[in-house]
Amino acid sequence: MATNQTERQLRAVIYTRISHDPSGKAEGVTRQQEACRKLAAELGWRIVGVKTDDDRTAIGKSGDRARRPAYAELLDMLSAREVDAVLVWHTDRLYRQARDLEPLIDIVERTHVVIRPVKQGELDLAMASGRMVARILASVSTHEVEHAVERMKAKHEANRRAGINHGGPRTFGFRAVKPKAVKDQAPQVPKVDPREAALIREAANAVLAYAADPATGRTLTGICRDWNERKIPTPRGKAWTIQSLRGVLLSPRIAGRIAHKGEDAGPAQWDAIVDYDVWLALRNVLKDPSRRRGSGGDDDRQPKYLGSGLYRCGRDGCGAVVRPGGARAGQRQQYRCTSSAHLIRTAEPVDDFVERVIVARLCREDARAAFSAPVEAPQAGVSAEDLNARHATLTARLEALAETFAEDDEADPMEYRTASRKIKERIAAVEQEITEAAAAAASAAAPGPLDSIDLPELVRRHEADSDDALVWWRQRYPLERRRKILTLLAEVTLMPGRRGRPLGVAAGGLDPASVRIDWKGNC
Repeated sequence: MATNQTERQLRAVIYTRISHDPSGKAEGVTRQQEACRKLAAELGWRIVGVKTDDDRTAIGKSGDRARRPAYAELLDMLSAREVDAVLVWHTDRLYRQARDLEPLIDIVERTHVVIRPVKQGELDLAMASGRMVARILASVSTHEVEHAVERMKAKHEANRRAGINHGGPRTFGFRAVKPKAVKDQAPQVPKVDPREAALIREAANAVLAYAADPATGRTLTGICRDWNERKIPTPRGKAWTIQSLRGVLLSPRIAGRIAHKGEDAGPAQWDAIVDYDVWLALRNVLKDPSRRRGSGGDDDRQPKYLGSGLYRCGRDGCGAVVRPGGARAGQRQQYRCTSSAHLIRTAEPVDDFVERVIVARLCREDARAAFSAPVEAPQAGVSAEDLNARHATLTARLEALAETFAEDDEADPMEYRTASRKIKERIAAVEQEITEAAAAAASAAAPGPLDSIDLPELVRRHEADSDDALVWWRQRYPLERRRKILTLLAEVTLMPGRRGRPLGVAAGGLDPASVRIDWKGNC
């Protein structure tokens, strides 16, 4: 090292880093800084800055924790010759991989910066021997990390085979797992959270019921909207989205199974929230490619208007459904016949009229009895237990086939692919049966559209003020629910308007004769 550099007081920067700091108290980097300051005092160096990467790993290529902004700032300071020396607790705080060492070597060769670890003595990267030592240390450090990763993977694999939870963020439906108090202690088995588990079962049944019959059940969009309105947060405290809810329902954990890379890796030690056959059915329904529409990957697009796809065109006996569309910016939305443009109606007054009639009909004493759905007799079929047993047998046979061919060096790959394809086809057929059975059961058990409707309160408000009753009705029950009630109660047909203004109809008002409502049920 140059003599003139050692004889004068060097400007030094301290660099500290710790890979994992769950508490966020920065105690580890603070201890490193104290040791570096002590060494600087002994050497007579002047501290001109401190760069810290707390809770940042030096291993990895992507992810927020793999980025080290303070280390990047340090390299910029060295390149700009703003400092003469770097103080660090150990070289593995600066780099843990050879690819991170080489840029540092290039800078030191140009600037002759001194690298001084507290635990190792001066590291002279400007000399060939110093670079050799640094590269050896980097190789040793990389080996230690890779060896630790191998041990961790083996441990996680053993945990998966034993059905033990090996950590990670809290899963919705389960209570938070306490960290291990003692090293090598077995991780705590997650416990089911009763309140969140009930929500998951409710959502699973709603999705399966909707798959069997859209008139029953609910969509992912509707469930997310409901949960967000009820202020039910995700485990991270955020609002629910289709993707986050879909992730919960697709997770094998809710079926009492180990999840590895999102796939089922076998039975777990914790209790299941939903039965395995229900989860298999959910997986088939949610992964069905036909459900995905649009760039957002949503399984359904929620209508924004009451009569979208429900009202029908009554012109010349057309009978085609009407849908919103055609309104330009600043104009009111319109209903248009989907078969041709021979019927166009402004949507808002039609919806107001229909819902006023619906509310008035529900306020009659016989409403619930008149519109109750008939009880269907259960259909005989293969039991869920039999289907699960067949699925387990076929899965075991597929695994045994793979093991047999793996141990046979002379096995024909084409023969294996043919045999495995046949078993996979039978597994897919069984899973389809499970899906259909679970969806049918969920649809049969789904509450009717009028269940839990507060009819007494609706009647009270309607008798006092029909306008107030309509406002309360729309605020209390979401559009998805009101559309199902409309489907249950009546068929609405939009008729052509009459010439001129009908007697008794205010200017700009709706002609009641232009909307025909045919009641279903016993009315």
